[in-house]
Amino acid sequence: MYFVSRESIKQSGIADPLVAQRLIERTFSQKAQGTAVGAQEVAMAAGAREEGAFYSLPAYLAEEGVAGLKWTSHVPHSDPSIPYTHPVVVLNELATGRPLALLEGELISGLRTGAVSATAIKALAGSKASSLFLCGSGFQASHQLRSIVPFMPELKEVHVWSRTMQHAEKLLENHTDILGKRGIRSRVHASLPERLDCAEIVVGATSASTPYLHADHFVQGHLYLHIGMRDVDAEAIESFDHIVCDDYEAGVPSSSQSLFGLARKTPEIGGKVTLLETLLAEPDPAIQRHSDRKIMFNAFGLSIFDLVLAHEALQRLLKQPESNVGQFDLSKERS
Repeated sequence: MYFVSRESIKQSGIADPLVAQRLIERTFSQKAQGTAVGAQEVAMAAGAREEGAFYSLPAYLAEEGVAGLKWTSHVPHSDPSIPYTHPVVVLNELATGRPLALLEGELISGLRTGAVSATAIKALAGSKASSLFLCGSGFQASHQLRSIVPFMPELKEVHVWSRTMQHAEKLLENHTDILGKRGIRSRVHASLPERLDCAEIVVGATSASTPYLHADHFVQGHLYLHIGMRDVDAEAIESFDHIVCDDYEAGVPSSSQSLFGLARKTPEIGGKVTLLETLLAEPDPAIQRHSDRKIMFNAFGLSIFDLVLAHEALQRLLKQPESNVGQFDLSKERS
C-alpha cells in the first residue's frame, strides 16, 4: 500500500489545470454511463452539525478498476494553525479488494473543485466571458482562480473580495504569474458591492456560515458558481432561471449547502435543476449564460472526481523511477 504526499501529487503532474479538467470531464461522461458511481454520503456528528461533522464518501470507477473512499471532516475551531477540513483518499483495487494507496486529500480536493468549475464554464459560458468576480481568498478560492483562468481565453478583468482585504491582495500577488502574462487586470474590493454587475461570472468560494450573497447581488447575464457551503441565500437561489449541478439527489438528504437546505424545505426548486453531465452530452442553448437570464452552478463535490485524480496521480508516480513513493506491505501483516 502506497502513501502519497501532497508533494508527490504535485510531482505526478495532475496539478496542471488542463490535465485535471480533462480527467474531470471524462469522469462526467463515465458518471452518465454508469461506470463512475458514488454511494450516498454518510454524515456523522457527535453534537450539532454546526459544531463539527465527519463525512464518508465511497465510490468506484469501473474503467480505472478502483474503489475507494474520501474521508473528511468539517470542524470549526479557533486555532488558525489547524485547517477546517482534513480530507484523505483511500484507493482499493476493484478486482481483488486489495488496498492500493492512501493519499493526502486536500490538494486533490482543491484540484477537483477547480476542474469541476472549469468544466462548468466550458459548458455554460463557452469562451466569451471577459470578467470574473471571486468571493473568497483562501485555499479553494486560490484553486478556483488557477483552474478557471485557462478556460476563459477572453478574460480581461478579475475582481476579488474577501472579508480580510490583505488576504485578497495576497491571493492576487500569488497569481501574478498567470494573470500578468496575459495582461489581465485585477482589482481588490474593500467591501462587497451591492450589485456584482462589474463581472459576468461570479464565484462564491468562502467558508461563510451565514449567506452574504443575496438576490440583489445578481443581474441578468450572470453565471454564478457556488463552491462553498452557505455563500448564497435561498431568495437568491430561487431567483436563478436555471440551476446546474454536478449532482442533486445525493446532496438533498444531508448536505449543509444552501441549495440543499432550500431543497429540503422547498422541493419544487428541483424543477429548475439540470445535471452538468447532461449538458456535456447534449448542449442546450437555453441553459447557457445569456444576457437575459441568470444561471447558477452548484458543486456538491463528488468523490468520483477525487478518486479519478488520486488514481491518475498514483499511476503517473509509479511510472516515475525518481518518485520514491512510500510503501507499506500489508500482506506481511498476516504472515
